[in-house]
Amino acid sequence: MKKGILFIGHGSRLGHNKEAIEAQAEALKERIGMPVWTAYNETTEPLVDSVVEKMVRSGIDEIIAIPFFIASGLHTTRDIPRKLGIPEGSSGGKTRVTGKDVTIHMEQPFGEDPNLTDILEERIAEICGKRETSVIVIGHGSRLGYNKEVVKINAERLFERGYSNVYYGFNEFNSPSIEEAMSDAVKSGAEDIAVLPLFIASGAHLAEEIPEKLGIPMNSSGGVSGLYGRAVNIHYAMPVGNDPRLVEVLVKKLEKYGI
Repeated sequence: MKKGILFIGHGSRLGHNKEAIEAQAEALKERIGMPVWTAYNETTEPLVDSVVEKMVRSGIDEIIAIPFFIASGLHTTRDIPRKLGIPEGSSGGKTRVTGKDVTIHMEQPFGEDPNLTDILEERIAEICGKRETSVIVIGHGSRLGYNKEVVKINAERLFERGYSNVYYGFNEFNSPSIEEAMSDAVKSGAEDIAVLPLFIASGAHLAEEIPEKLGIPMNSSGGVSGLYGRAVNIHYAMPVGNDPRLVEVLVKKLEKYGI
């Protein structure tokens, strides 16, 4: 069987998501030495179903679908499987595309992978340089529980690795909020706070909304915030989706398929 890798992003009206997806797909292609096809669940072209057809027409009959998402949700458990022609919530199956039998393997989002926590730990050192710093892991938030669990797991792992003051918060939908996490960190005596966004790409949330909640300038990498009663140094990391070290997480996912 001829294998093909399908790298799937969410899609966005802004260009940041596509830029992150394309960069990671190119890095993965160079790392493994074989083509990587990119597609998007919505909004951004090309869409998943059209790329699957192109892959099959090119001779591929075994597709390894890698959703470049931090956490599961309706897109990865319902929408994308439907477009791939496999059962909802499954890890793959057989389907027919353009009259041909095709095997689909559906990988899980990367947010629970321990290697992501390694990256977060390295980022703390890069942006702050102090192991005794306080840490806030932030997520988008969701009406479903998947996003909250991923953010919580990574925060707990950092605590287990020796960071004594680790908090987590969400931009919307879930609690604690970013404001609550910031308030707790400041009340605990924090002077330096490393803020780690578990987001794929930049956008209005990361560039404008969250900095306002942190008390730092928009489109910045941090600053001194006095929003929570006293001055603290905020070190604001870039979204994880742009991190070149993620390619190793993706490579490990492909090892089970002999790639």
